[in-house]
Amino acid sequence: LAVGMEPNNVSDLVEKMKLPVGADRFLQEVHPKLRPVELSVMGILLAGTCQAPFDIGESSAAASGAAVKAAALLSRGYVELDPFVAEVDLEKCTGTAACVEACLQEGALSLVEMEAGGEKVQRAQVNSALCTGCGACVAVCPENGIDVKGWTLKQYEAMVDMIVSEEGVAPAI
Repeated sequence: LAVGMEPNNVSDLVEKMKLPVGADRFLQEVHPKLRPVELSVMGILLAGTCQAPFDIGESSAAASGAAVKAAALLSRGYVELDPFVAEVDLEKCTGTAACVEACLQEGALSLVEMEAGGEKVQRAQVNSALCTGCGACVAVCPENGIDVKGWTLKQYEAMVDMIVSEEGVAPAI
């Protein structure tokens, strides 16, 4: 028999990098079978006991998997960005910063100063390399000035309407 293993306290790192943590307080992989060494934060890979209480063999296998994944990413020479990222409609954006506060990825959305109609105004700007296309900004924009490329707010609303209109399903509002 062995005693249980508790994860090291890395809450400051988890908070700063917005790393996913499971109920057991270990770092959470994207999918245990399909992507066992990847986190939902692009470019950060798992190996060893930061993921779970592994023995030496399991830690070594995870480290090998992470090394192969890192080598594959680096050998390409470039990073493929997700095409489904937020897109700001500058005509609708009024610079409320609600989207910046709601954004889950630090630095993916920011307010920038620009000129519109002869005066300086602040508008939201998306960093496509950091945006994950989660849609948190879309949900909070009071002007409906943000969409995720490939999806419009009207399409999301139509899906929700279709789901709640099905017989026997009452809206939970």
